[in-house]
Amino acid sequence: MARSKGSIQDEYLKRMQEKGVVVRIVMVNAKELVGTIGGFDAFTVLVSVGDVEVMVYKSAIAVIGPTGSDKP
Repeated sequence: MARSKGSIQDEYLKRMQEKGVVVRIVMVNAKELVGTIGGFDAFTVLVSVGDVEVMVYKSAIAVIGPTGSDKP
């Protein structure tokens, strides 16, 4: 299967953002955020947690994945 030149990371985050998937982000310090991805760039991810938008540095993220829930 041919893969596009985009990074796997960018493809994954874009798919989660476009679908509005609720994600759980586990930070390297073991704290967790649950919300939807509002945007991302090379260094950061914007996460909407309730009514608040939080900017997280990618270097602080250990794991990110869907929660299986449709609401944060």
